[in-house]
Amino acid sequence: MNPIITAPYDLTNCDREPIHIPGFIQPHGVLLVLQEQDLKILQVSNNIEKVFELSASSLLNQTLDKLLGDYQTDTLKQALKNHLDLQAVNPFKLSIQSTNKSNSFNGLLHRSENFLILELEPSLSQEVLGFLDLYHLTRTSAKSIQNTKSFQDLCQVIVREIRKLTGLDRVMLYKFDPEGHGSIIAEEKQEQLIPFLGLRYPKTDVPQQARQLYLDNWIRLITDINYEPVELVPIANPMTQQPTDLSQSVLRSVSPLHVEYLQNMGVAASMSISIIKDGQLWGLIACHHYSPKFVSYEIRSACEFLGQVMSLQISYVENQEHQDYRIGLKTTHNQLVEKMLRSPSFVDGLFDDQPNLLDLTNAHGAAIWNSGDCRTIGITPSIDQIQMIVEWLAKSSDRDVFQTHCLSSVLPEAKTFKDSASGLLAVLVSPRHYILWFRPEVIQTVNWAGNPQKPISQDEAGNVRLSPRKSFDLWKETVQFQSLPWLTCEVDAAIELQQAVVKAVLYQAAELAKLNHALQRSEAQEREKAAQLAIALQQLQEAQTLLIHGEKMSSLGQLVAGIAHEINNPVNFIYGNLDHANQYTEGLLNILALYQTTVVEPNAAIQQAIDEVDLEFLKEDLPKLLKSMQVGSERIRNLVTSLRNFSRLDEAEMKSVDIHEGIDSTLLILGHRLKPYSDHPGIQLIKQYGELPLVSCYASQLNQVFMNLLANAIDELETRDRTRSMDDVKANPSTIHIATAVISRSPSSNHSSTNGLAHSAPADFVVIRIKDNGSGIPEEIQSRLFDPFFTTKPIGQGTGIGLAISHQITVEKHKGTLKCISQPGQGTEFIIEIPLHS
Repeated sequence: MNPIITAPYDLTNCDREPIHIPGFIQPHGVLLVLQEQDLKILQVSNNIEKVFELSASSLLNQTLDKLLGDYQTDTLKQALKNHLDLQAVNPFKLSIQSTNKSNSFNGLLHRSENFLILELEPSLSQEVLGFLDLYHLTRTSAKSIQNTKSFQDLCQVIVREIRKLTGLDRVMLYKFDPEGHGSIIAEEKQEQLIPFLGLRYPKTDVPQQARQLYLDNWIRLITDINYEPVELVPIANPMTQQPTDLSQSVLRSVSPLHVEYLQNMGVAASMSISIIKDGQLWGLIACHHYSPKFVSYEIRSACEFLGQVMSLQISYVENQEHQDYRIGLKTTHNQLVEKMLRSPSFVDGLFDDQPNLLDLTNAHGAAIWNSGDCRTIGITPSIDQIQMIVEWLAKSSDRDVFQTHCLSSVLPEAKTFKDSASGLLAVLVSPRHYILWFRPEVIQTVNWAGNPQKPISQDEAGNVRLSPRKSFDLWKETVQFQSLPWLTCEVDAAIELQQAVVKAVLYQAAELAKLNHALQRSEAQEREKAAQLAIALQQLQEAQTLLIHGEKMSSLGQLVAGIAHEINNPVNFIYGNLDHANQYTEGLLNILALYQTTVVEPNAAIQQAIDEVDLEFLKEDLPKLLKSMQVGSERIRNLVTSLRNFSRLDEAEMKSVDIHEGIDSTLLILGHRLKPYSDHPGIQLIKQYGELPLVSCYASQLNQVFMNLLANAIDELETRDRTRSMDDVKANPSTIHIATAVISRSPSSNHSSTNGLAHSAPADFVVIRIKDNGSGIPEEIQSRLFDPFFTTKPIGQGTGIGLAISHQITVEKHKGTLKCISQPGQGTEFIIEIPLHS
């Protein structure tokens, strides 16, 4: 029976259907609810007698051995004892005797609330692939998925491989959009079937509680849509007096609404595979069959594995498709920041020449609103309309970033200026200060699978119920008042610009304006104020320098990560084929040896060819050549890994990392400067790594510190070695000593607390020491080492910001210390201490 809805009609009524506790199962298997501690049977499906010739009443309150026998029950108990994760147990092979006949079943176990659910599915061995066949088929399918180059190619390959694996009539990839609607973006089907590719389905087709079940279960199978539901006996769990939660059950009965929906489509059996991206339901692989169809557990497991592979691959492919665009946006961002810092007004830097605000998000119009002052570029609403938008944002949105591709859906007045601002991306810089980007209306036609509005019907008593639509024919809708959607990378670019404006320009400009105003008010304090102005200007210069450096390091990280990716694919291809090349070479040489033993006297032409290629040398040298190629490939792969670890482009936030991995990646990048050459004996590296746990830090920024300190040490040693004789260098080689350890001390011994009170509880710190045996640093300049722009290097060889930035990263970002210990002629040691945990 379909549920009767007596509340006022709305589409969310479907969301309240308790589909996780139906009290019924599908009839192609048997379900038992057990107490786990003693395996007492609390509930059993009412088809138990039909399958095993045992009545439900005879099994209730009995232990499981009455059904399975002592041996199988003991084996099951041992499996439960050894595996907290029951997925490691499934499927549990069982053989159950009935009427002088032994039946084979797959036992599937899971826990629900405080109970154990045992489901028994027939094991149709003649329909099940062998393990090796299934393994090879799955491996081939997974490889095809991983080798796709484009998003559309990936989508088409997954539906093709799933249909090849299952033999189902139709397999579709169904993707959810940000509003919850679904679209068929790939399809593989029998030739005579009507295509569904490109059709859109309303979000109400998949209610919220169904989406949650798809998140919890990778696979959902309905073997025969016209089945008679089998009731659990008793209908309520005797321990809770409530229906048992069957969310994880393979046999869980289907919602009557969903049954009617599939019947209206003419579907007789269905299976779905969830696609989950970043913890969210991205879409479904929806499979239809037009006659009853049972898909074995082994095939379903293979499909689940491919669904998981697809879930991992889809993020990679989507990111790769936008990689060039993201790098372009990053370059535009860097150029805009540099223009802002060099312009008298930051607004001029964002509007004048190329690039400008429009280039950052691919918008048609943009505006900056500052407390009533407005400057625009491109196609925008009028000033009054922009003011209305800003006032609405201030009242209705509590977020610093707002985006929509249908502004009229939240601000109906926007329909009047749809040609300039159907889409809006806005960032809040400060109260009553916004940066806004606009996109015009793009009228489009949406192809729905039938009328998307769910019809309602009334029964004889006049009660209202939802009725799944009966037609899925093409139903077109013209969509207005919408723009092209904003891409995630475009929103990220807007946020980065907001942060750059807030941190680098507006704050410093406001401070400078206050100082100038104070100078005008008080001539008596002119000298003091002038000094403060000089300090403010110096701080502004320092902020500009640090910002430009940060943007350059970010661009360097983008470049390093891009190069690492571009190198990685061909190197993996070469490395992966070397083993095959070795095998082929060995086989060819073996065959050649057989020929040589068979053909004692080769003819003149063959002998001439053997002499020309120097066959004996070739046979000896070819394996060596392949070995050297393998060694070279491994070295390139190690370098790629180090480049990725050093850039850590995706790790801008604080996270726990291996400090040694960051140091080693930096050393590998600097390795060419440590190696000996004919005119340079090289620099010896001594590492004394302690036992370090993972350290909570900003990994990419800490790698910059390691790079600065190690590069400075190498510069010093190289400069000193140029003044020494080769004999002196060999007798007293240049060395860099790196040591790490964990120490425990009170934070108040090295760091003052922010509230002026000493911390009494001890804390663990990570200590990294980098020491060289160079000439050392004179005492009189050691106090200035961390001053911006101070350098002891010749003009053109140093900027004087490396140690200043290293000090800022260590002290300000990580709440640690960076100290220098040095004596002339005794070398220099830098000591980094940062808290083990943030």
